[in-house]
Amino acid sequence: MPAFAGMTSDNGHLFLWSCTKVRSNMSIPQAKTARLTWFDSMRGISILWIAMFHFFMGYDAGRHPWILGFASFPAFMEGCAPSSFLGTIGCVLDGLLAAIFERGSQAVAVFVVASGFGLTYSLVKKGMPSGGWGHWYRRRVLRLFPLYWLGHLICLVSPFVAVKDPIDYRFLLSFLGDRCYPPDAVFYYLVPAWWYFGLLIQLYVVFPLLFRLMQKLGPAQFLVLSILATIATRFLLVDVLHANSDYAQGALFMGRLWEFATGMALAWYYSEHRSLVEERLFSGKTFLAGIVIYVLGVYSYQPVFFHVFTDGFIGTGLTIILAQCARWVDRLLVVRSALINVGAYSYGLYLLHQPYVLYFGERLREKPMLYFVPYAFAIMGIIAILSMIIEWYVNTLTNNLFYQPKASPS
Repeated sequence: MPAFAGMTSDNGHLFLWSCTKVRSNMSIPQAKTARLTWFDSMRGISILWIAMFHFFMGYDAGRHPWILGFASFPAFMEGCAPSSFLGTIGCVLDGLLAAIFERGSQAVAVFVVASGFGLTYSLVKKGMPSGGWGHWYRRRVLRLFPLYWLGHLICLVSPFVAVKDPIDYRFLLSFLGDRCYPPDAVFYYLVPAWWYFGLLIQLYVVFPLLFRLMQKLGPAQFLVLSILATIATRFLLVDVLHANSDYAQGALFMGRLWEFATGMALAWYYSEHRSLVEERLFSGKTFLAGIVIYVLGVYSYQPVFFHVFTDGFIGTGLTIILAQCARWVDRLLVVRSALINVGAYSYGLYLLHQPYVLYFGERLREKPMLYFVPYAFAIMGIIAILSMIIEWYVNTLTNNLFYQPKASPS
C-alpha cells in the first residue's frame, strides 16, 4: 500500500485499529448491505494515489520533468548526474517515484467510474430507489454537502493549510456547490481538488435520466451511446468551439460521461451475473487488456482528434488495473483492511487532504526524495485517520438531525 509503506509495524496496527473502530461505530440510516471489498480497496488505492500526487506537487516545485516518462528519462538522468553506482541507483529510484506520483491525478478517472458503479449497483434489482427519486436526491444532498461545507470552514480557520486564493465572492459560489461556472474563476478555486465535487453534483442531477435510459436501451447500447456522446462533446468543445479546457475536464459532465457510464454498465452486469463478471474482470487477459487501454489513453493525449479518447481510455484501463491490484492485496491482511477502510471513507480524505499535503510538501522541498517519501507516507496516514474520524462524526450528526429512528411496534 503506497501511502503507508513508510509506517512502522506498530503504527500500521494502530492505523488498522483506528479505521476498524471508526467504521464499526458508524450508523447509516438505511438497510445494511454487504460491501464489495475489492471495490472499497480499489477506491482506497485511488484516493491515496491522488493524495500522494498532491503531496508530491507541493514538494516537487518543478524539479522533475512533467510528465517524467520514457522520452524524458535520459535527460533527467543526465541532469541528476550520478557520480557512482549507488548514485545511479538513487537517481533511478528518484525518477521512478516521481513518475508514479505524477500520474496520481489519473486516478480521478477511476472515481468517476466508481461513482457510476456505486450509484447503479444497489438500484439494478429494485428498478428505482426506495421512497422515490425525491428521497434519493435528499439523501445525496445530506451525504455530500455537510462535509463539503465543513471543508470550507476548515480552510478559513485551520493552521497548516496551503491556500493560495483570496476569500472573495468565489468562496460563496464554491460553498453553494458551484465549481463549474465560470470555469476560469471557480473550477480550481481555493482547493483545486474540489473541481470533482462540481462534476459529481452534475452527474447526480442527471443520474435518474441516465439510469432510465440504460433500463430502456440495455447496458451495452447505453454505454456505446454514452461513449459516442462523450467523443462528440469533447471534439465540439475543444476542436470546434475552442472553449475553456475545464469544460472537457469536468465543468460540463458530458465530457466525462464515458467513464461514468462505464461504471453504470459494469454495475448492471455485475448485479445480474456477479460470478461471471468477477471471473472475467479478474482474469489475466483482462488485466493485459486494461494495460493496453490505459497506455492508449496516455498516448492519445495529443493536439489532434485523438485527445477525445484520453480520459475514457485512462478511466477504463486504470479501473481494470486497480481492481486487480485490490484483489491481489486481499492476501495481505493489514494492507487489505486499511485499504478497505480508506476506500469506504474516501470522500472525507478527498475533501480534506489537499491544503495540508501541499503545506507539508512545501516544507519538505529541501529534502531528497528518499527522505520525503517516508515522511509523506507517515503524514498521509495521520491525515487519513483524522479525515475518517471527521467524516464519521459529520455523518453521525447528519443522521441524528435528519433521520428519525422508526418507532418499535408496541
